[in-house]
Amino acid sequence: MNNPTNERHTYLGIIFALLIGIVCLALVAEVILRLAMPHWQEFYNGRFMRIINVKNHGLVATGIPGFDGYFSQNNGDFRVRLQINDFGYRNTKPIEKSEGSVWFVGDSMAFGWGVEQNEMYSSLVENMLNFPTFNIASPGTDVCGYQALLARTLKHASPRAIIVGLILENDLADYNCLSKKGQTSSEVVPTIFDRNLLNIKGLKVFLIQNSALYNFLAVSLKRVRFINEMLIQFGLVAQGHTYRPANIAAGFDRVINKTATELINLKSQVSTNTPFAVLIAPARFEIKDRDSAFQDVREKMVYALAERNISVIDPIKEFLDAGFKKTHFAHDGHWSALGHKIAAQVTADWLRSQKIDK
Repeated sequence: MNNPTNERHTYLGIIFALLIGIVCLALVAEVILRLAMPHWQEFYNGRFMRIINVKNHGLVATGIPGFDGYFSQNNGDFRVRLQINDFGYRNTKPIEKSEGSVWFVGDSMAFGWGVEQNEMYSSLVENMLNFPTFNIASPGTDVCGYQALLARTLKHASPRAIIVGLILENDLADYNCLSKKGQTSSEVVPTIFDRNLLNIKGLKVFLIQNSALYNFLAVSLKRVRFINEMLIQFGLVAQGHTYRPANIAAGFDRVINKTATELINLKSQVSTNTPFAVLIAPARFEIKDRDSAFQDVREKMVYALAERNISVIDPIKEFLDAGFKKTHFAHDGHWSALGHKIAAQVTADWLRSQKIDK
């Protein structure tokens, strides 16, 4: 007669052995993939980003000085080389060379997320005008962050003109940048990325940063359509270009006006003789779907800036003519090389109107 206790111990032993085997197999796979896939860390954007504290402006993201490497999207949208200068900006030029250049400030779009350095609209404008430009943009920033980026750069040089990239989908907020005054520490904060392993986002960041096996599986599975769709259904992978409604509700006019006011404050950081314009990045959903809500956002923002005598560069017509698929990545919400070319052309036209060319 079989002893139930012995059977239970046997089953537990088998399960334990299987678990040990799976762990050992994962460790072996991890070691092999680190050797076979030496660029496995390219998918982690924390490799080239940091946060600093700018006196009187608070925390802002910049690149890690001296970084020179590649950044890849695991869904295959792009693999690009990033070169960060000693001041933390995506330039091959040192900060001293920014004197008298056209400065471009903004976040990930102006930074050139997903495109090569020579495809960034700031680089293209330099070639179109034969006039030097300098990019001081940084991913993960907002209008208060733009003020911080400009302030730290003005300590070293002065611009000939300033172009501010404004992303309608995430740059509009009920700002109070003055609340950051008095934050005087210059200490560098180690990371801008969530490492809380108790939530899915934090766990994914940890695995992207530390596991070649995870990155191999992410790259491989996302390329198989039906598996990728299953991952989206389970909430493990975000749907590309998921619609995010424009918050056109009571109080949204306040958000528009507060954003425009902080852009006025940004403009006031430089001489009144310095040409200054805001380059609008139209929402994907207006380009893709002719979304009326985001059209309303854009028109209200343009009006608010014009009312405050801030020049606006609005390339919506050119983006609509070119079409969504050609101007954006397949999954990522940023501009493709063609999107940057369109932005460069309309920006160069505006700068020519300000007599900035050679």
